Amino acid sequence: MPRLPTGTARALARELRAIPAEARRHRPRPPAAGLVLDIGAGQSPHPRADVVVDKYPVDDFERPGEAAVSLAKPLVVADGERLPFADAGFAYVIALHVLEHAGDPAAFAAEMARVAPAGFVQVPSRESELVYGWPYHPWLIDRRPGGLTFHARDGARAATGFMHEHFLESPLLRLAWAAHRSRWHHSVAWRGRLDVAVEGTSTAERTAGFDVERTIAGLRAAAMPPLPAAVRAVLRCPACRGSLADAPGALACSGCERRYPLAGAVPLLLEDAVPQATR
Repeated sequence: MPRLPTGTARALARELRAIPAEARRHRPRPPAAGLVLDIGAGQSPHPRADVVVDKYPVDDFERPGEAAVSLAKPLVVADGERLPFADAGFAYVIALHVLEHAGDPAAFAAEMARVAPAGFVQVPSRESELVYGWPYHPWLIDRRPGGLTFHARDGARAATGFMHEHFLESPLLRLAWAAHRSRWHHSVAWRGRLDVAVEGTSTAERTAGFDVERTIAGLRAAAMPPLPAAVRAVLRCPACRGSLADAPGALACSGCERRYPLAGAVPLLLEDAVPQATR
């Protein structure tokens, strides 16, 4: 095997040394105590998460090639822009690669700050979006002091597929990506609130779809674990934030009287899941 030139070998060594520090910079650090919420990580929840929120647990359109939902953690089907939990119900909230899917990132960020005093968000950078490209992401995202700015794509897109295939084929490309991850991901550890600015409106080419019957059937077949009592205690109606009581096959709101269906142990706390007769 030919030897690398000295300068190339040194540069490669520097790249390899940078990888652990970059990995730490982009890793959530939830506290040892208190409830932890993980939003949008149905297929790969954080080990510290007590519950996962996912809006499309049986639809893999926006996570191609991955299982739709993990069986490792309790699940609540809900929208990140209308979280079905009490104020300050959690100690920490994690949202890895989910805000770039949101129709209203500012509302999403406000909901996270409402239910927890601190958290961690990770999104693809503008450069990542334009080099790799995901047609279901409506935003180009820039990091700024204290927060993130979401810009409508306005038709800007990458040659979707080419760089993803190259990434899988080339270990050297993956090493370079890991050594310079901060060019490709924006990771923000926030406390108090996540400062989000939005310029333009959501313009995704396609989005996942919510199908009540398919979701219920898929989750019943999956035999998800039950919600811990501490998580059950902080559940609230996403429409009026009223308390929720057990009812046959559903959770019933004490305030607006909506009835949210259950799929085995999983509550579907979405307006779209509520039967018309109880809205």
